[in-house]
Amino acid sequence: MQASLSKRFTLAAAASAAMLLAACGGGGGDSGSSGTPSATISGKAVDFYLSGATVSFLDCKDSAGKALTVVTGANGDFTFPANCTKSALSVSGGTDIGTGLPFNGVMQAPAVDYRAGVTPMISPLTTLVAQLGADQAAALATKLGLSGKDLLNADPLTDADVLKAAVVVQQLVEQISKTLQGVATGAGGSLSADAAAAAAAKAVASVVSSGSGTADLSSASTVSAAIKASVKNAQSSLPSTLQSSIDTVATNVAALAAPLVSKQIGDVNTALGTIKLGGNAASTVAALKGNGALNALKDSSQSTLSTTLASSTSASVLTDGNNASKLADLGNAVATGSADDVQSKAGAIQGLDSGKLNTIVSKVTLNDYLQASNVTINGLSTTLGDQMSATGNLSDVKAVLKEIGAPFGTGAADIRVGLHYSYKGNTVDVIFEKVSLVFSGGNLVSATFPANTNFSFRVTGSLPASATLSNVSADNLFSSGNGQFTLPFAAILNKVKNSGALTDAQFAALAPKAPGSVDVAFAVAGVDGSDVKLGIGTGTAAKYTSKVSVQTAGGQVSGYGLKSTITLN
Repeated sequence: MQASLSKRFTLAAAASAAMLLAACGGGGGDSGSSGTPSATISGKAVDFYLSGATVSFLDCKDSAGKALTVVTGANGDFTFPANCTKSALSVSGGTDIGTGLPFNGVMQAPAVDYRAGVTPMISPLTTLVAQLGADQAAALATKLGLSGKDLLNADPLTDADVLKAAVVVQQLVEQISKTLQGVATGAGGSLSADAAAAAAAKAVASVVSSGSGTADLSSASTVSAAIKASVKNAQSSLPSTLQSSIDTVATNVAALAAPLVSKQIGDVNTALGTIKLGGNAASTVAALKGNGALNALKDSSQSTLSTTLASSTSASVLTDGNNASKLADLGNAVATGSADDVQSKAGAIQGLDSGKLNTIVSKVTLNDYLQASNVTINGLSTTLGDQMSATGNLSDVKAVLKEIGAPFGTGAADIRVGLHYSYKGNTVDVIFEKVSLVFSGGNLVSATFPANTNFSFRVTGSLPASATLSNVSADNLFSSGNGQFTLPFAAILNKVKNSGALTDAQFAALAPKAPGSVDVAFAVAGVDGSDVKLGIGTGTAAKYTSKVSVQTAGGQVSGYGLKSTITLN
């Protein structure tokens, strides 16, 4: 998570830290804080934990007017210098232990009276608090769905809800920041990463705090409003060709970028699922990685697509009030369409940078993925989509899977599979810890759920049940007649019943029957948590499927998958 927040701060070199701490300890001078504290106060820098990051005490200066600094430990720990306990804080640099990526940004915490006995945080959430003022922390927590949480002191790695909110907030700020930089570049100017992220953080804080109810940070309306506000916040730093028409520019930028940013944030939110904390930060991160829950986060953190998309526009494009709908069409194509869709929608807009468009087309063209096609339900062909129909009770869903490129790299084609369906007020989630696929010439020739492999299930609703079981004998998930991978809903439910985990009455109530409808989804990931990309279509007409997360009490699978509502006739 690499957004750059706030203005750039001059950081003292780590080699001089001891000298600066001694200077701070003398009392008086330029320090704007209280006297020497009676006890040591320690804090944490958290974007997941930041290891080796530099914490600056902005109101606590040395004789040269430089902010005093300390460096965080492996778990983001740092200690306040004496006389610096009322200072505003910033953190930059280091490594995010969640993604393993360098942290290239700056986070903030407001100037309050930090006291012994609590551990203050510097996080994406305290960055929002710094925009609004410390007195708004409780109200902001409520807007984020964290009512009663202390945003200044709650450690995200010990509070799953706070962790998820912090991760999603950071990605929203980051993607908007990248968009703003692209806007400036496309108009022939430049905008520093710090200025862009400061405008983005202020916008996100304002939109969240002024909204009604709990904020949905991935909703199109929230993202669009935040992008509009950020463009206006950055007005004075944008090229002059944009400044005089800033309202039109803000509307057009939001139309173009909101679909992509909303999808990226939604993917991160979906992939994280309901976070389950481990005994410590390392075990929490390891579990998330193993479940595939951090892949979308890494993709978002490293993506430059929002920057490239915004920079493909010129001032003439963004100041034209007639372009909003066409820009929205292009944005939607980039977010969820194919390379062909992008080229088609871009053709309707005059003044786009052809070189940047070629880069975008290259980025959205699928490589190294599993291609899903030829879907059947209960043996009858159907068109894959958000709405499908079938005849009779739901027995199975099948699809042809084909290797395009190298979706598994050089490793074995083994996957974890999560299956979900909702029916008459109950949800059923099942996870297979390993399914072995075999391909020949790119075509699937075998799919097996091996013997002695664990699977877990969970039923929530009026018929709750949960268990983790071992497969007694291998199950064939391949239909040799038409070369399809099989999701045998009825057989899976029967397997759970035969284990003794479900009664006959529960089994009968949970089996989807006609007439009726059932919401179904499945997700795939590598057995080691790696991404296994799933797409539909071929060449420049191919596009990725949705991100899906399936969870039981015993596990989680987050990855690419399929979702649909099936009407049973």
